[in-house]
Amino acid sequence: MSGDALRKVKSGDPLRIPAGAYNAFVDAAVDLRQRQHEETREPQRLRRDNDVILVLNSTASTVNRFGVLAITDPIILPSNALELERMAFTGVVPQAEHEGKFAILLETAAPGAIVRAALGGVVPVKVGLLDPNHEFADIAAGMTDRLESGESGAAQILWVESSISPVRQAFVRLPAAGASVCLAAASGLAFDSEGCLKIDTTVNSSVQLTLVTGVTHAIVGNVLRITAQRSIITLSRNVAGVVIGVGATPTTDQTSDVNLEICP
Repeated sequence: MSGDALRKVKSGDPLRIPAGAYNAFVDAAVDLRQRQHEETREPQRLRRDNDVILVLNSTASTVNRFGVLAITDPIILPSNALELERMAFTGVVPQAEHEGKFAILLETAAPGAIVRAALGGVVPVKVGLLDPNHEFADIAAGMTDRLESGESGAAQILWVESSISPVRQAFVRLPAAGASVCLAAASGLAFDSEGCLKIDTTVNSSVQLTLVTGVTHAIVGNVLRITAQRSIITLSRNVAGVVIGVGATPTTDQTSDVNLEICP
């Protein structure tokens, strides 16, 4: 039979399958079977998810599922692996210098084991609740079984159980959402080459920046009302430019109204 071997037939036409069409069907079936086999054999390599990484438990103790490890050096450098299926890092017991640099394990990890861990998204974890009004959490120095609540942190507490226990089950969002920093051009604040905030020693003894902690909106009549919740953060320094005090003061919410028009 001449023509396209894969052309469609009309209802009532006699069914004749050319060799080219039959071979194409077989090739498609073989390809599907191979891909299904690969999915069963290596499920973690199907897609890259930047919210989930691999972490090596370099501690001497087993860390349970939903435990916390601080993230340090990568196991595989980008220069040594051009197409990494998943980022892999060394995990250590959290210390003060690891604030904001942690992952929550999605599997129990024995010493030396490499397991999946959440670097973003919503995950369950235990939180040492220092104040019931705290909405954020970060590492608890020396602890791998919990985070510790605070007025700020890399994790936003979405829910925490009602309990008299100081350590409670919670759901947190990684990283904490809804916080951004606005730096005034003449504030004396800048970022150095490593991304750290520094203070110019030529400015006054204290500088301020605005922390936007959230934005809400509502429609009132035909007006869209947008409200920004802000706090003024004051950083005090000594003559060497070293920060010696940090204070936060809530400010009046800034509200903007936008008139809505009905589309014709």
